Amino acid sequence: MLAPVLARLQAVPGVASARVDSSGRFFWLTVRAAAAAPAVAALALEVLGPGSRTLPQAQGEAQLTAHRHGDPWLAGNEVMTLSFVESRLLSVRIAAEAQRRTGALPEQREELAEAIRLELFSAMERVHAEGGRGSSGWIYQEWPVIAAAAAERCAETIPRDLRLRLAGLLPELLAR
Repeated sequence: MLAPVLARLQAVPGVASARVDSSGRFFWLTVRAAAAAPAVAALALEVLGPGSRTLPQAQGEAQLTAHRHGDPWLAGNEVMTLSFVESRLLSVRIAAEAQRRTGALPEQREELAEAIRLELFSAMERVHAEGGRGSSGWIYQEWPVIAAAAAERCAETIPRDLRLRLAGLLPELLAR
């Protein structure tokens, strides 16, 4: 989860602000004093761990240009937005695949997408409130329970036979 990472980066001495791009791959640090930038970068790389690196100047400038053109870069108190966007995209993608595999009607697909979204939002809010997880892989472990709850949410609007097929199918639709 990105909020705890941003909090750790924000706590690095000399960091004025820390932001992350919407992919969660790039971090943008503003330092309090330009002269301290190399030391701050070294500490930030320790926080980010193995495999992290400082972008070459041209790549960094390209990232900032994209930001000036509207690419969102989020602070710690804004990263829940990414989880909500991801949840919406997942719910639509998974419901569409479920429809394709089961022959569900378009209105049933929409009902399922909304049920998945609600369950994903709930899970994301809980995980954020708990301080996040060390890896994004947590969603795969929790998905079967989330999927079952989403299928159950459709109990009043989707026929039982289709709902049972969905309950059996949904756990496999979020694969690593």
